[in-house]
Amino acid sequence: MTRLILLLSLLLLAACGGAGGADETPATGGELTVDQVTANLSLPTDTGAVYMRITNGSAADDALIDAAVPGCGTVELHEIIMDGDVMSMSQVEGNRIPIPAGQTVMLERGGLHVMCIGKTGEFTVGQSVPVTLTFETAGEMEVTAEVIEPGEMSEGMGDN
Repeated sequence: MTRLILLLSLLLLAACGGAGGADETPATGGELTVDQVTANLSLPTDTGAVYMRITNGSAADDALIDAAVPGCGTVELHEIIMDGDVMSMSQVEGNRIPIPAGQTVMLERGGLHVMCIGKTGEFTVGQSVPVTLTFETAGEMEVTAEVIEPGEMSEGMGDN
């Protein structure tokens, strides 16, 4: 009976893990930590983006392979590439963003990001939006993104 109570207590503690909003406790999945999660979704267009910092504290490589955002028709993993004076955006190869062991990967404006295509929901500045991230090894992780003013996010957000 004691073992059952201990097991149930551990499961309850695991289920109560926090989401990783911009100013909240980071979400963790195994040795992955996700924080600084923000969303540029408030413009009156049918697209938007989600940004975050993902840190792999393990000794094994992982990869972000999918994401889901309620109110987004399609979600893809994208990157922006500068070729001289020309900027282009496209889905990352294989819809896979590597998260190497012991490293931090920034998803930020002007670089890698989670792209919302065909918005079906209304998003307002200050709103919290759940984001489900799927990693190759760590599996699914729930985080919370704060919807920000479109001009509020600057490149190099990890520098603050």
